[in-house]
Amino acid sequence: MGWNARKARSRAGPWTALLLALALWHAASRAFTRAPSPRRQSPRHRPAPGGLAPRPASSAGRAEAPPTDAPDGAGGGLPSVEGRPGFTDREAFREGPSVSFWRDFDPERADPLEGVNLLGEDLPYWLYHLGRTGFFMAQGVLGVALAAANGRSGAGGESILPDFLRGAADAPAEFVGAVGANAAAAFAQDLGYIRQGCFKMPYDMAPRHRQWSPAFVLDKGLRYVRESARTLRRSARRAGTEVWVNGEGLYPEYYRHTFHYQSDGWLSSDSAAVYETSTETLFAGRQDAMQRTTLVHLSRHLEALGLPEGRGARLLELACGTGRLLTFARDSWPGLSVTASDLSPYYLEEARRSHAYWEREFAPRSRGAAAFAQANAEALPFAAESFDAVISVYLFHELPAAAQDAVVAEAARVLRPGGLFVLTDSVQLGDRPSQDGVQGRFGGFAEPHYQAYIRRDLAALARAHGLRPHEKEVSSATKSLSFLKPHAGRGPPGPG
Repeated sequence: MGWNARKARSRAGPWTALLLALALWHAASRAFTRAPSPRRQSPRHRPAPGGLAPRPASSAGRAEAPPTDAPDGAGGGLPSVEGRPGFTDREAFREGPSVSFWRDFDPERADPLEGVNLLGEDLPYWLYHLGRTGFFMAQGVLGVALAAANGRSGAGGESILPDFLRGAADAPAEFVGAVGANAAAAFAQDLGYIRQGCFKMPYDMAPRHRQWSPAFVLDKGLRYVRESARTLRRSARRAGTEVWVNGEGLYPEYYRHTFHYQSDGWLSSDSAAVYETSTETLFAGRQDAMQRTTLVHLSRHLEALGLPEGRGARLLELACGTGRLLTFARDSWPGLSVTASDLSPYYLEEARRSHAYWEREFAPRSRGAAAFAQANAEALPFAAESFDAVISVYLFHELPAAAQDAVVAEAARVLRPGGLFVLTDSVQLGDRPSQDGVQGRFGGFAEPHYQAYIRRDLAALARAHGLRPHEKEVSSATKSLSFLKPHAGRGPPGPG
């Protein structure tokens, strides 16, 4: 491709994204929507991260939250407000503005396009991210429609949708509006972090990225549609969750389970190949933005170490999955030496491919090394005090309590004194109070430890293993907590 062609493609890409966003958002709205209910008059609201403003939260939760059974002794009722993690976190962590913003955010009253700036230097970001949301919403609608067209439903003939997504059928206009409002607010916050210099603009926005290729999109889309139909059918009939691998002694019992009814659990190449598009569809294209709150903590830590480019620092990711977040970290701090670990050899191989692609297409000539290790986060094969930072994203809600303890103990062990541990996962009870009544429904989507996770005091968990609670950020359905490993002779408790 010649220079002029590349230049034309780079100019056309964002406008193509806008047209795609509008078309697909319209398709999703038409598929899910009946006549919208009149919008309530907005009360006064205060400024918030990214230039968006929340409306006061309503008392009733909407089904946009994650879903559930109540194992691990969690019980069925909600704890008192004062006993919910989102409340107790206030005493343990230094909270960023995002925490109060999302605590008060009500997607039913928010304008989905409030804070969206289609003028000036922010235009490419918004075109790309609104395009993502439109695309993934439409892809989700297509997956549900095809599954329903096969005539499959639950045992009693009920909706094929899992409980936590029933709002899409019960109140489709409100559901689409809530998804759009959550996405726009998460993107505005993400863009705000970029403008503050926390991390770089996402490298995958570049029109030369493979995700702009029709062949790549078609492959991922077909994989998703096939997997979506299987997943929804299994969920509707509450199918068994055993995996094909009898890996007793190799994999923990809780790991030999098809979380959210995905084919093969974590134990196949097909599962790894469809994972990103499946989860981005579930979150309507905002998963990357939510995960990047992890990098906010990392950015501050590297600045504190005097390593703004990351050169000389060592970063470990636990349960890296497909390794996507770590490519954003390397793109922002090319000097970092990173280690990606995961228990699944299939996901680790996908992560290796993802990083090889970034290195080939986007990395500078001078960059830190990347290593890949198949490892159980409960028993890491690394020396004590060998990393400056350890991150974990969307792992803890899939662990039983004893495994959570073991993972935190290992993170503390491999961290150098003064090192940072970042735990990013689903919001918990009290983080989004308006959703507390429905949040546990995600547990019914083959997530047996979710109910217990959303109730667990993570600050107390970290303190029990010698880490000091430090800072907290929230982005839509995700919370991100950081902890410091004290230097010898300095005790843990309080915010660092």
